[in-house]
Amino acid sequence: MEKLRAVIYIRVSDESQIKNNSLETQLKACHNYASVNDLEVVKVFREEGVSAKHIHTRPEMRSLLQFCTLKKNSISQVIVYKMDRWTRNVEEGLAAMSLLSRSGVSVSPATEVTEQNPMGKAMRTILMALGELDNGLKSERVKDNMQTMFRNGLWPWKPQIGYIRPKGDRDQIKGKPAVRDNRYSEMINLLFSKASEGQYSKQWLAKYLNSLGFGKSYGKPADGKLITHIMKNPFYYGMMYAPRWREYQRGIHEPIVDQITWEKANMNTFKNKRTYNTQDSVLYPLKGLLSCSNCMHALTSSNPFGRAKNYLYYECHNKACIKKERIGADAAQEQFLSILSTLKPSKRVLKMFVTLVFDEWDETIEITRKEASLRDEKIKQLEAEIITTNQGNAKGMLTDGEALSHIEDLRREITVLSVERSEMKIDEYNTEAVKNFTETFLANLDRFWLQLDLAEKQMLQTHIFPAGMLCENKGIRINGLARSFELIEAMKDKNFQNVIPRGFEPRLEG
Repeated sequence: MEKLRAVIYIRVSDESQIKNNSLETQLKACHNYASVNDLEVVKVFREEGVSAKHIHTRPEMRSLLQFCTLKKNSISQVIVYKMDRWTRNVEEGLAAMSLLSRSGVSVSPATEVTEQNPMGKAMRTILMALGELDNGLKSERVKDNMQTMFRNGLWPWKPQIGYIRPKGDRDQIKGKPAVRDNRYSEMINLLFSKASEGQYSKQWLAKYLNSLGFGKSYGKPADGKLITHIMKNPFYYGMMYAPRWREYQRGIHEPIVDQITWEKANMNTFKNKRTYNTQDSVLYPLKGLLSCSNCMHALTSSNPFGRAKNYLYYECHNKACIKKERIGADAAQEQFLSILSTLKPSKRVLKMFVTLVFDEWDETIEITRKEASLRDEKIKQLEAEIITTNQGNAKGMLTDGEALSHIEDLRREITVLSVERSEMKIDEYNTEAVKNFTETFLANLDRFWLQLDLAEKQMLQTHIFPAGMLCENKGIRINGLARSFELIEAMKDKNFQNVIPRGFEPRLEG
């Protein structure tokens, strides 16, 4: 009797798996299956380093479908190692199997037991669904890991031009940022320096970069598109931007250019086009903080182009405003830093503030610890009572119904106490280290602000000036302070000790 004809389909999704025995292991198992089931293998389709997410991206799968649906080839089965090697997309996998089935061809996994009947068909569908689920979970994990890396200051994608991955295997370079690529980093630094002069177009800058040897080294000459890609990227001054999450993050990699040069280069090169993503982020750090003192509308950014350069402003765009306030960005920042410097407490005030705040905080932590301890003790008592109830039931002192009812009540009470206990977060900290940081931070508030990235600056501004600041007659003024800074200001008054600052009232005992 003539053997039924079959083909084998094997696949690996990772290039690294090609070098190990994964494909050969699959092939051996598929041949064993063919031998046991008396099938003649007429062709093997090998998909190397290709994902199973979509069939249209797998050339060998397409070839297999064409080969098996030709009547002259008389194929009866496609043998795969496992159903997740066939596909990890249930919809596409079923469509491909339906196409084959119209030509009398079935798909059989060599290492998973499925029969050619309705139950076997259902099992194959379930196996593909499990593969799709696993693929989705892996994708989520990869996304979460990449987002965690990004938020820790590491660029999770291919390094930008001018950077390379550090040398070493996967374990050795884990947690390490990209390093400067000596082939391009100095060229890019010179590019930004030249662009900051404000005399050159993108096309001229592309020719300049190529004159430094970029085109020859990179494999193709720089053009205006590449210049735009490089110059609009904040990565080169140390800031990372992820479009998929719309997040900025300060990177831990070494910058190629300083932020001021980067800003000048962008403003001068793209002065007639407000297109680069980080313009407001970099040039208008007080945006969202300043409001018009007349109409209370938030000031927006504006950069009209004069005869020689762009002029940066915060201004009121409310059409109904009678007197639209306006202030230059540089002047606003200078006044803002001056205000921060006035908030600096004296050494006497600083010591009083730190002592008062930390005494209050320590007392809060101690109360929380006591409350948590009481709940822990109560939970232990209830758990002991459950044991006693079980023992009473075993000795016949309680009926099964009485014991079960009482234990259920005890467990409900334990659950409530456990939830309350979990919500009692007790912050552990090194008191001296935090005190020292607090003193240094408050004593250098203006300098500290300058060192922060945009997100951190805006967070600090919101915490110090929760009601924002007002622009009035080309100046800015405070519109209220956070309670902690109100306390510092109150402490500057010599009569402070006779006044209890709002929000720091002593607790009443009894």
